[in-house]
Parts: sequence; structure tokens; C-alpha cells
Amino acid sequence: MRIVSMVPSATEILCALGLAKDIVGISHDCDYPAEILNRPRLTGTTLGSDLTSYEIDQKVRASAVSGHSLYVIQAELFERLHPDLVITQEQCSVCAVDRDRTVYALESMKLNTNWLSLAATGFSGLYKDILNVGSATGCMSQAERVVAELAARLERIAKKTASEYRPRVFCLSWFDPLMSAGAWITQMVRLAGGDARVGSEREASSRIAVDQLRGESPEVIFLLPCSFSQSRTADEWTGLRDLSPWRDFPAVREGRVFALESSLFHRPGPLLVDGVELMAKLLHPQCCAFGAELDLWRKVA
Repeated sequence: MRIVSMVPSATEILCALGLAKDIVGISHDCDYPAEILNRPRLTGTTLGSDLTSYEIDQKVRASAVSGHSLYVIQAELFERLHPDLVITQEQCSVCAVDRDRTVYALESMKLNTNWLSLAATGFSGLYKDILNVGSATGCMSQAERVVAELAARLERIAKKTASEYRPRVFCLSWFDPLMSAGAWITQMVRLAGGDARVGSEREASSRIAVDQLRGESPEVIFLLPCSFSQSRTADEWTGLRDLSPWRDFPAVREGRVFALESSLFHRPGPLLVDGVELMAKLLHPQCCAFGAELDLWRKVA
């Protein structure tokens, strides 16, 4: 089967099912696992790498108003690859090419190609997406094994942290304007043994005023702005940490602010469980001895 993945989470799911060899094209953001990095890239972005957080936000908002996508699809390459299956997503039009634009492109190219859209906004949805990919690719038994393994890992985390104190956690998903992470990231914090503050399980992220954090007084802050590298995240954090009220939060005073590898949290694929394990290790190092590879996080306060 010839498969095109339009989003990193789809690539991760396909590879977890042992289908890396069947992937003939990937998105511009796909970066895991290493074995797929040499595949043709079928999408690109109009967002420049030198833009500030504020400038990126302004372009995203302008795109939403105008209806002009932040992403482009390489139609000629798509036609040459002539895939049997295209996997896209409907969770977020900001983060990647979405379902509607993918389907429109396929219809415009008159490709007789099957497509599947990922829709997870939490772990139950992730399991469903994995099973749907398994069904579409004839790998249902492997998909069931992957789902069982992921669920078992989350259960182990829950057991390890069940009797531990649950620190108040704030997850920052954007610097300017300030945004709190929500949806599945809020769920991840709770699964990792933290008390998620501010974030909602209904929205992927939401704008907040910093004064909203005063009453929450976070004991741990996870910095995970979407698509940012740890070094860029750390650089942007230096402009906040010494300002009021940030400097007064327990998380800052006690050195529990962490810049995390954002790909473990903003892509609803199998690596979300790695993200939960990483959070659990940082929240409860006394009982969780897994998932804390040094290249996935750095302490910034």
C-alpha cells in the first residue's frame, strides 16, 4: 500500500503499526521516527521561522478571518506519488493541513484515493484513531496490540502516582498572547499525577490574563508552546521569569519550571504516552523512574 501522511501524528501511528515502509510521502512537520525523514514532503507553511510569538498569532488570526490557509500542498508531487491512502486530520486547522483542504486537493487533482481523517481530542479518541488506521491498512490486530500497550502504560503511571500529592500545574501553550494548554494536555497532567489549573478539556488552548494565575499560584509550570524548540522556549521564558507575578509563583521560587519537547504534547499520536510519562517523572521523581530523557526537557527556573 502507498500511504501519504499529512500530519505527524498519522506518521507516528503508521510507524507504530509497522507500516513505515508503506509511507511514500509526509508533511513538512513530520520528524519521527528517523527512518521516515528521507520521504518526499508534500506540504509547506507560509509562516516564517523568524517570526515572534505575537507575529505568528497575528498571522494565524488573519488566516482565520480571510480563509487563506497557512499551508500549501505540493500538487504535482502528490499526483506523481499517486497514493492509495491519505491520512489527514480535523483537530486543528492552525497546526497542519486539515481534512477539508486535503479532500479539496484530492478532488482537484482527480485522484481516486481513499482518505482517513484523525479526530482525537483525548486518549479514547487516540485509541479510536489507531484502530481506524489499523482497519484502513489491514493491520487491525497490530492496532489492537498498540492500543493495549498504550493503555497499560497509562495504568502503570496512575498506580505509581495514586497516593502522591498532586501539585498545582500550569501548562503554557503560547507566550504572546499568553495561552493555557487544554484538551488532551489537561488530561495528560491529570494522568501524570498533577492538578491541572486554568486549562480546559474542551478547548485545545485558550487566551488568559496573567492575573488569572495569581489565584492558582502554580507549583509547577510546563512550557510547551506548539512547534517551539526547547531552546526557543527557554529564550522566551527569560523575558517573563523575573517579572511580577511570575517571579512570585512557587514554581519559579522553587525551581520547578520546565521547557518540554512540544512534539510529545501537541501531536495526538502514540508519543502522547511518552509525554505523560515525562510529566509524571518531573512531577513525582521519587516514584516515577521512566520517561525523563534529558533531551526531552530542560529546567529553566
